[in-house]
Amino acid sequence: MRQIQVVECVQDVFKGVCQDLLESLDCKVSLIEDAEQIDDCPIACVDAGSDEIEFMIALQLPTAVLAMTYPVGDSITTIEENRLEDWISELSNQLVGRLKNKLIEHDCYVDLGLPTSYFGADVEQLLNENTHQASYYFDVDGEVCGCSVSIEVFDEALSFSIDVNEDLDLQEEGEMEFF
Repeated sequence: MRQIQVVECVQDVFKGVCQDLLESLDCKVSLIEDAEQIDDCPIACVDAGSDEIEFMIALQLPTAVLAMTYPVGDSITTIEENRLEDWISELSNQLVGRLKNKLIEHDCYVDLGLPTSYFGADVEQLLNENTHQASYYFDVDGEVCGCSVSIEVFDEALSFSIDVNEDLDLQEEGEMEFF
């Protein structure tokens, strides 16, 4: 398979898991086709890769979206900044986990890194240089949120199936397997 086909497939899968993650937060979500880069939003990045492929994801969520989706009881009216920082890191971790699971369906296996959060940073400078990059923007209950990915394929002979392997027995989200 050609490198550009792999990149395009990973980008399509990434866009889908971004929308799935945001919808799982019980928000009204729609893809924005012609959005521009978002400024002044907290960002969380996570890298993942193997000997054949490496990518980094960046999740940009306005503080209002983080506060609105923070998993707390109804009695809390304000949320401390450090909790929102933890929350965006957790969401980026969930996002890269969803991406990893979807890539397994395409016979692509990666190891995950740990999330890092940033405030006041430019997402373009956080993504790996000289890679294939794509950004997707979503309207989440009236707020613009961004999801970006940078992808680098090291092995032209990467084992990657365009078609989804339906025979895999994947774990459901949040499910644990004991040995």
